[in-house]
Amino acid sequence: MQRIALYDLDRTVTRAPTFTPFLVHMAATGNPLRLLGVPLWVLAMAGYKAKLYGRKPLKQFGLRLLVGKVVRSSALQPRIDRFVARQIERNIQPGARAQIAADRAAGVRLVLVTAAPEIYAEALAVALGFEACIATRHQRTGDGSLLALIDGENNYGSQKVARVEAWLAEQGLARQDVHLAAYTDHASDAPILNLADAGVLVGRYAEPQGGWAQVDWSAAAA
Repeated sequence: MQRIALYDLDRTVTRAPTFTPFLVHMAATGNPLRLLGVPLWVLAMAGYKAKLYGRKPLKQFGLRLLVGKVVRSSALQPRIDRFVARQIERNIQPGARAQIAADRAAGVRLVLVTAAPEIYAEALAVALGFEACIATRHQRTGDGSLLALIDGENNYGSQKVARVEAWLAEQGLARQDVHLAAYTDHASDAPILNLADAGVLVGRYAEPQGGWAQVDWSAAAA
């Protein structure tokens, strides 16, 4: 039976969220005048929390405001790479590095499953040694560049289950023939935790529930 580990990204593998820092990084390293849009982004996040709209339009707005219509291209890639390198250097939880290394050594297939955009999530997955990355997809142009518009749905909640099931099918794997472990920081990922044979909530203050285990990855092992 194949063993597969599904890892969430923000606040699971990373200490802190990545999306807003990515927006600010791209604005600051591109056209700094775009930083004038940061207060609008803060207001947009407040509107989302007030349930005026969903995550998909929020993300599309932020990308268009602070990055532009095109959000990944050959011209933008060096700036994206600098962002990824900074995340790898400063924002990865020690316990996540240890678990990833242990899984790899045990022959477990590693899959990053995240609502973060493929714009930078794919590069983070490669840098961390993941075999596959299932992230929020973006519309493409003819030359392969990515647009601010999301292709399909934001990869969140039950959407993660649908995407993982589709990935398993692409790999020629039936659910009953694999053992799935899932690591995430929040119970909003209940669908993917329930899909897994072993669900683990990551975080010092995560509350074990639903039969899921709990771990703290914020500090290196003694």
